Amino acid sequence: MIKKLLSASRPKTLPASIGPVAMGLAIAYSHIGEINTLVAILTLLCAMFLQVSTNLINDYYDGVRGIDGEDRIGPTRETATGGLSKETVKKSFITTLLISFIIGIYLMCVGGPTIIAIGLSSILFAFIYTGGPLPLAYYGLGEILAFIFFGPVAVYGTYFLQTNQFHYAPIVMGCAPGLISAAIMAINNLRDIKSDSKTTKITLAILLGEKKARALVLIFVLLSSFVPFVDILYFSKKSTVIITSFTMYLFFKTWKAIAKDFIDEKFNNYLASTGKYLFLYGLVYAITLTLP
Repeated sequence: MIKKLLSASRPKTLPASIGPVAMGLAIAYSHIGEINTLVAILTLLCAMFLQVSTNLINDYYDGVRGIDGEDRIGPTRETATGGLSKETVKKSFITTLLISFIIGIYLMCVGGPTIIAIGLSSILFAFIYTGGPLPLAYYGLGEILAFIFFGPVAVYGTYFLQTNQFHYAPIVMGCAPGLISAAIMAINNLRDIKSDSKTTKITLAILLGEKKARALVLIFVLLSSFVPFVDILYFSKKSTVIITSFTMYLFFKTWKAIAKDFIDEKFNNYLASTGKYLFLYGLVYAITLTLP
C-alpha cells in the first residue's frame, strides 16, 4: 500500500514546490545576510505537503468522477484503477492537508496577516483545484493557478517569512518558477488532451487544440528564461542572469520533442524533465545569487 500511496502522491512533481522556496530563501539572504533555518525548513515542508495533498486530491476526485479512463496515458491513477480504495486516498489527502496546516500555524504566527492570507488561500486552492463542487482545473484554470501559487505566491511568501518586509524582487522573480509550473501543467493537459476531451473536464489544451497547446508550453518555457534579466534591476548581477537563463537550453531536446513528437507515454518523461528544469532553475538561481 505504501508503494501505491507514493505513486498517488506523485513525488516527481515536488520540484514545483522546492524550486520556489529555494529562490525565496536566496533573495531573502541577499537582502538581510542571514536565514532562519527552522523557518526555512518548515516553509519547505509545508510547501511539499501541500503539493502532495494537491496530487492526492487530484487522484481521488478524478477517480471518483470517472475522469481517468483506460485510454489515459499518464501515470496510473490509484483511485480510478482500484489500486487504493477511495477511503484510503481520501484519508491520505486529509492527513497531508492537516500536516501542512499544523506546520502553517507556526509560520502564520511568524509572518502575521500576510502569511495567514497566503497560507489559508494556498490550502483552500489545493483542495478546490480538483475538489469540491466547482473544481477549478476542470474549467481551464490549471495553468493560471500553477503560475500563481507555485510562482509569485510561493517565492514571496518564503521571502516574507525570513524578512518580514515587502519587496518587488520575489514577486517578479517568482514569475519564473510560476511559468515553469504552468508549463508542467500545460504538458500534463497536452498529454491527456484526447482522454480529457471525452469527459466533462475542460482544459486549456482542449480549448486551444493540440497545435496551439504545444506552442503554449514552449511560450511558458521561453518566458521563464527571460525573467532573470529583470534581476539586473534589483541586484545588478549579470552572472546570475546568464547562468540561470542558460539552464533552459540544457533541456533543448525536451522542448523540441514537445513541439513535434506524437503524444504518447513519452510525454510522461517530458513532464519529469520539465520538473527537473524547474528544480535546476531554482537551485542555480539560489546559488549564483548568494555567491559573493
